Amino acid sequence: MILRKRGKTVIFALFFSLLLAGPLLAVASESQAGKDSNDIMAMLTKELKLTPDQTKQLGPEIDKFVNTLDQLKADQEKEGADADALVKGAKKAQDEYLKAIKTILTPEQFDQYNAIKEKAVRGMFLDLAEIQLMDIQPKVGYTDEQLTQLVPILGDALFQVITIAWEHAGKRLRIGQKIKLAKQLKHIQKDSRNAVSKVLTPEQLEAWDKYKKQAQKK
Repeated sequence: MILRKRGKTVIFALFFSLLLAGPLLAVASESQAGKDSNDIMAMLTKELKLTPDQTKQLGPEIDKFVNTLDQLKADQEKEGADADALVKGAKKAQDEYLKAIKTILTPEQFDQYNAIKEKAVRGMFLDLAEIQLMDIQPKVGYTDEQLTQLVPILGDALFQVITIAWEHAGKRLRIGQKIKLAKQLKHIQKDSRNAVSKVLTPEQLEAWDKYKKQAQKK
């Protein structure tokens, strides 16, 4: 399965992509879950202009969702944890949560909610991209200005890969589906590399490709 090949880093990235309010919730402990739920509720009330009745209905659903994710994360940290169980549990929690809030929000509010969520997730991947690029910088030798240009390229590529991986996570794919998935990922890789080549010098690009190949072998 794609998740097993990519390892725990991607599994947790997929898990984090479910979260509503950015990296804060990703590291929340069980004792912090209530506080995080309140933060989310306050943000949604303001951004979506929720009515008092909507706020009353949405609060328990957020509490349930956050607590479920928190428990899944805790279970994953146990010895011999099953990565597939995390994925299936997170997807089930997400589906139940989205189904519940769709009945509470108006269609316009639900669309706005999804836009807020995507913005938060994309922002998270931009931060992850910047961290990765700072680690790679000494090996490739690009300037800080070039790093700034590379962040949105790598961030968008990460977002696309994780989105596709999450869509197929926990599924048994047929040969045709696996080929289609591999083709999608190759296109993302190709587009990203082409964009990177417009930022780096030929010498830097050679060092970039060398680093990428070495990283793939690990």
